Amino acid sequence: MTECRIAINGFSGRMGQAIYEFSKKLNYNITVGCDLKNNLKDSSSLTLTDDLSSVENLFDVVIDFSLPNSTISLIEKCLKMKKPITIGTTGFNEGHKDIISSASKNIPIMVAPNMSLGVNSSLKVISDLSKILSDYEVSIEEIHHKNKVDSPSGTALKIAEVIAKSRNINPSDIFINSIREEGEIGIHTTTFKSNNDEIIIHHNALNRSIFAEGALKTAVWISTQIAGYYTYQDF
Repeated sequence: MTECRIAINGFSGRMGQAIYEFSKKLNYNITVGCDLKNNLKDSSSLTLTDDLSSVENLFDVVIDFSLPNSTISLIEKCLKMKKPITIGTTGFNEGHKDIISSASKNIPIMVAPNMSLGVNSSLKVISDLSKILSDYEVSIEEIHHKNKVDSPSGTALKIAEVIAKSRNINPSDIFINSIREEGEIGIHTTTFKSNNDEIIIHHNALNRSIFAEGALKTAVWISTQIAGYYTYQDF
């Protein structure tokens, strides 16, 4: 059980609800849910709001799973409130990234396009293979539910970034096949292929609990850090 009081931005969304439900199993202290006013329903178990600034005394840290513009608005408020944030939102453009980077000079910000321990562990393997199998062709395939807004996924882009850094190439040079299907939570497949063999790193999210647990753990962790820009690897 943690005494850290957590607010969820994007509370009514798939991940917001998954985090809230999972928090009950491990007794994490979710005190505030934030979303658009029309998306909020009455709740006696926590405070619901469409403006975290109005309840700033009720939480210590924010978990954000929303949309890029909502995240940027949240960051502006957290700067004024001096509240740390762990961000699982994806689909940021370069302007958004600059704002996040600038804000991290004043508050602790964790940015993790994927909160799964399994995915983040596999990034190390992918990095190593990219160096060792430098002559192999590499491609990425990602499959998500049909309502996912950004394409390619933030995780696929992160995988491409890891490969590109290992090979000193541009991430845009790596082919990413994005597929949207009914009900899929998240599948990422990285394939290294030569004329003689292929190696496949495959991660399939069977439920959203893996992301919920990661979000909660990183939120508690980021609440104890000094101002800065953090990734899951720092955690």
